[in-house]
Amino acid sequence: MESSLSSWTINTIDPGLDNFSHPVDLREEINRIKALPPLPGIARQIIELASDPLADVKKLAAIIEMDPILSSQVIRWAGSALYGYRGKLVSIQESIARVLGYDFVMNLALGLSALSPLKAPKIGKVGTRMLWIQAIAGSRLTLTLGEMMPAEERPDRQTLFLASLLHNIGFPLLGHEFPEEFAYLSRIIDANATLSVYNIERFAFGVDHTLLGAWLMRSWSMPKPIVDVVYHHHNPHYRGDNYRLNLLVYLSDCLLGTLGIGDGQNQNYGEEEFAVLNLNSDAVHQKLAELSASLDDIAAMADQLTS
Repeated sequence: MESSLSSWTINTIDPGLDNFSHPVDLREEINRIKALPPLPGIARQIIELASDPLADVKKLAAIIEMDPILSSQVIRWAGSALYGYRGKLVSIQESIARVLGYDFVMNLALGLSALSPLKAPKIGKVGTRMLWIQAIAGSRLTLTLGEMMPAEERPDRQTLFLASLLHNIGFPLLGHEFPEEFAYLSRIIDANATLSVYNIERFAFGVDHTLLGAWLMRSWSMPKPIVDVVYHHHNPHYRGDNYRLNLLVYLSDCLLGTLGIGDGQNQNYGEEEFAVLNLNSDAVHQKLAELSASLDDIAAMADQLTS
């Protein structure tokens, strides 16, 4: 990468320039990728278990126990300050039954295993540490917001949780496939703190993490609601299938952005989003304030997951 780009910022570019070309155009490079990372076997087994009418805690625990790292992460999660469990947890089954719950652990294990083959930088506003802070905080916030919606409009909890965990998976895929460009993106995000990360990506590369993430989700045959959210989660005007699910993730990202978390910073939201979702703005911001009190614990959990 040319050294002259290291000090380049979007703010120095005249948006009216003719014949504009992206500073680093990734579109052709992406087309040359011959194979995406495969969905790990553990993740595939968890997806199969989700459709098993005889699925139970014992079967889920047996799958997780096949991966020692995943097992330790689930037990550490259950014992974290976020859940306040005071007993000693020594097994996956106990962690599921006593603390976390079946659906939560299924989605958590799927998210952790799905992200495991993607080797991306940890540090930075789009690094894996921030991705996990946003995913953990976002899953808690979106589930809370979902419960505040009218019952007949409420997205499925399991799908909402998984969408919250995976919707930014395009960032670690970018870091995995294009580490130099990922580092470049991190630098220009830092240099343009008042601009939307999504707009910076589109300007700098001609593509963005939603395109990469949706491509990966399709290659893994993930459910359509997840693919839709991964692709559309920066578009609050999307009104296709699963639009309420998508809008919940969008609003959650924007709200977390006001706390300095994730790629929803400097992203606009307003009364339209609350009206479409039938949410009370004051009540939502009260829930956000309650969540902000847990941010230190959430950051500590993200540190454990990325250590």
